[in-house]
Amino acid sequence: MSTGQKQSGAAKIMAVLEVLGTADAVLHPHGMTVSEVSRALGRDKSIVSRQLKSLLESGLVSRGPAGCFELSWRLYALASRAGDQHLAKKAGPVMRKLTDHVRERTHLTVLSDGEVLTVRSESSRRSIETQGWVGRTIPVGRSSSGMALLMDHDDDQILEIAHASDPNGSKSQAVAFLEEIKRSRQRQYSVANRIFDPEIIGIGTPVRDFSGRIIAALNISGPALRIEDHVHPFGSHLVAAAGSLRQPLPSAGPGAIGHS
Repeated sequence: MSTGQKQSGAAKIMAVLEVLGTADAVLHPHGMTVSEVSRALGRDKSIVSRQLKSLLESGLVSRGPAGCFELSWRLYALASRAGDQHLAKKAGPVMRKLTDHVRERTHLTVLSDGEVLTVRSESSRRSIETQGWVGRTIPVGRSSSGMALLMDHDDDQILEIAHASDPNGSKSQAVAFLEEIKRSRQRQYSVANRIFDPEIIGIGTPVRDFSGRIIAALNISGPALRIEDHVHPFGSHLVAAAGSLRQPLPSAGPGAIGHS
């Protein structure tokens, strides 16, 4: 089979996935039948049936009791991992530019099992700076990144998470954490003023995907004496940097839906 044929076959399979992914939730609450996918694509029903069978065997689509097809959780998981890898690569130059500008260490973090995991860190190359922390976790309730990652959570969820991250903490501490997140929502960045360490200030902001969902957080941290007079301008630089990392809406590519 030639390269052109392989690409044509892949494009046809991708078109099937796109039809299932854009199915109207009201008209197709349980997925789509072979006939419905066939009509949407303008393809022969027997061809679409074989393609759906192949996708079903690979685990990229699932079939319900009524025989309808929909995208599988495995496909969503693969897409999420691909997005994470793309973000980690794209973040490098953005973080280096931000670090050079503010002259403090920057971090890229994600939520992992209820804690904040650092996946990338850029050094300010100053003699005194915060640690890199790549691969290490800290409680979500003790960092500006944790606040940023939770900005879209419901208030009750935040209180629950704050308590779970610090079972020995008081109710007033959890409420104070929630109030700081409320302020963070208004200004678009969070501030952890000497919470994690009595000598460190952290500033964090969410990184969102094309749908607006928070997928990571960008953070600046350093000695409080250096940062405390620059919190607002640093926060503005941080928000701008996170905006440049926002993943664009995936394009369908040429010849997807409607081409046999």
